[in-house]
Amino acid sequence: MKHLINILLICLLFCSNQILHSQTWCINGLITDEKNSPVPMAHIALYDSFKGAVSDANGMFELCGLVHDSVQIVVGHTSFYPQTIWVFKSKNEELNVKLQLKVLNTKEIEVVAHQKSIVSSYIPGKLNLSNKDILSIPGFMGSPDVLRSLQLLPGMQSVSEGNSGIYVRGGSPGQNYVLFDDIELMNPTHLMGIYSVFNPLLTDRVEFFKGNAPVHQSSRLASSILVSTQNRKTEESNWAGNIGNIITNLTYTGASSDNKWFFSTGFRRSYLDVLGYMAQPFLSDEDNYFKSNQYNFYDWNGKLNYSIGNSNLSLSWYLGNDHFFMTNEKHRVESFSDWGNQGVALVWKYLFKPNLSMNNTVSYSGYQSDFGAELEDGNMRFKTDYQQLQLKNSFVCTVGNSIWRWGMDASIYNVTPQNLEIAYVENSDYRLNEYTSLAVKPFLSNQYALNDQWTIYGGLALMYYKVQNVSGTSGQNTNDKAQIKPNVVSSVSYHPSHSSSVKASYAFNTQNIHLASIASIPLPSDIWMPSTTNLPLEFGHQFTLGYFKFLEKYNIQWGVEAYAKWMKNQLLLKLNVNNVEVEQFDENFYRGEAMAWGSEFYLNKQKGQFNFTVGYTLGWTKQRFDGINDGEWHDAKYDRRHDVNLQMTYQHNKKIDFGAVFIYASGNKATLPTGRYWIMGSIANDYAGVNNYRMPSYHRLDLSMNYHLESKVFNESVLSFSIINLYNRSNAYYIYYAIEGGEKDYEMSIKAKQVSLFPIMPSVSWRFKF
Repeated sequence: MKHLINILLICLLFCSNQILHSQTWCINGLITDEKNSPVPMAHIALYDSFKGAVSDANGMFELCGLVHDSVQIVVGHTSFYPQTIWVFKSKNEELNVKLQLKVLNTKEIEVVAHQKSIVSSYIPGKLNLSNKDILSIPGFMGSPDVLRSLQLLPGMQSVSEGNSGIYVRGGSPGQNYVLFDDIELMNPTHLMGIYSVFNPLLTDRVEFFKGNAPVHQSSRLASSILVSTQNRKTEESNWAGNIGNIITNLTYTGASSDNKWFFSTGFRRSYLDVLGYMAQPFLSDEDNYFKSNQYNFYDWNGKLNYSIGNSNLSLSWYLGNDHFFMTNEKHRVESFSDWGNQGVALVWKYLFKPNLSMNNTVSYSGYQSDFGAELEDGNMRFKTDYQQLQLKNSFVCTVGNSIWRWGMDASIYNVTPQNLEIAYVENSDYRLNEYTSLAVKPFLSNQYALNDQWTIYGGLALMYYKVQNVSGTSGQNTNDKAQIKPNVVSSVSYHPSHSSSVKASYAFNTQNIHLASIASIPLPSDIWMPSTTNLPLEFGHQFTLGYFKFLEKYNIQWGVEAYAKWMKNQLLLKLNVNNVEVEQFDENFYRGEAMAWGSEFYLNKQKGQFNFTVGYTLGWTKQRFDGINDGEWHDAKYDRRHDVNLQMTYQHNKKIDFGAVFIYASGNKATLPTGRYWIMGSIANDYAGVNNYRMPSYHRLDLSMNYHLESKVFNESVLSFSIINLYNRSNAYYIYYAIEGGEKDYEMSIKAKQVSLFPIMPSVSWRFKF
């Protein structure tokens, strides 16, 4: 670590003194709008070249490595008209560019820049979503959603009935790093995965890295999902909302007259529980589904942003919770589940000079869940608590054709994996340990453009992790040893022409928190378990290789990418139903490994009246655990051979547009008995391997229509009509066997039955701004 710190100090001195090659020169400048407010995230690029820069939060930029005495640059932003400017080396002055806000429908201009990003981006496996991308997809029950938009992209497993997990390239749900305005969220879904926790009306952009994120954004093995809300006011409207069948959304954005202050907030709440009370006069309690099955959720997030001089200060927060209660008198079952995220982040950005900036973040995030069930032959109760306090510091310095980034992340975790109270098969009662741990991660990375064709990236981090204290029923323990592992991310991008690229990458990542499924019984509550000496850091290798092409004549881009990954120290929880005495809770896990490989195909057109996106993933995922399936490799439960997503939009005129989404996916794997027999008057199951059965294929077709209303009161007023699952496909939530046996003659009648959740569902919603 001493050598890494010395390297960071050398980089800082190197940047602050601006030791640049005398043969090249730079352009420094400021991007503002018509009100002289800074424009962040503006793209400054050399005309007909891949060399470029992006303005920071203060609108400042620096474009270096220029060779010719005069260059032509293009300045663009999705909310402003682009400008083309000639810049001369002899003038040697700061460039001030004032952009004009778009007032007409400039959808074509915006999307063309978005489409070329898959070719020009130096990072393989990275995809972006804008706010318009999210709102253009048919909304589930009248509400658009960020996560459902991501699930249409290749590499992320598409939706399934009642499954809230995110599966990326064979990774498990616990291997995704989800960051919402610098707040880490452990469970990013509502309503069993139907909705995400991200407010679609406030979301500005989504960056999706499929295991190849830059080293400072890599904290998990499978993916990094970075969701950012608006940080400046781009239109006249202050209020916006969406009223759907089961959820209402209301947001507010405002700015001070000098544009130094910006404030945004949004609140969403479902009203499924209200439907139960409304139906009481018309239905009996037995027939009133929403009375016996109560569900509601809410979330509230916001941001306060202040800019002055070279500083930018922002405060972001999130608070959300789900509550579910179900009772079934016929089967004598009663269960409930509560879970929720909360977090806050304070971010300070400072610009020392056009080529050197600093970013500091202090954040807190928490996650709690509580699941309980009272069954005919017993009861169970599962609780979990996760808290994290994090401090992040980083510097970014541009030197010639290089972009250096260095810094350090430090986190303190306090985790209670589960308080278990179980009476299942045999009586058992666990009060589990509480773990306090420390993680420190210094990092250094460099992105270097060799020329207009070649760009390379290399990042190195050192993960230091140690459990500081373990407390619980077994007393206290601080004997855990420190774990130190490197993290490495590297990539290379080659552009043989301005419209094509070849990209390759290798990543070795670690993570210090495990999300362990329960091996013996299916439950909706998984277990967050920190690493210990008995449960070392998860780590994994991933290789990718891809080719990407943009066909300008047809405004179509396509790409194909292959991946292979191997992951170590995967976990499954084994319930200690035999009351075997253990000293620590971390002894109750199976440890194993996993591997995944496959290829992804992506085709996209986004110009003109008719647009479409096609994504296809062909993949395999295998697991192996000691003590399960005789230690042999077997399919993971989320192994899917085929995953196809087709999205289409048609702009009929200025008032009416149509959308359609078709999804097809191979069924997940499940462990089902292959036979049954009588033994001593009881029915016993016979199994042949783990995950030996593939569920029926999942597919459905969704349609939508948006009608834009003319209004003197509202700046935007849109009626959205949608039909989910148009042909009423019964997709499997789970499969069970109904057994009827005669004990006298030892005969059995066994029938497989399927439970489905979502039939054909029409909906209507109203989206507005004023």
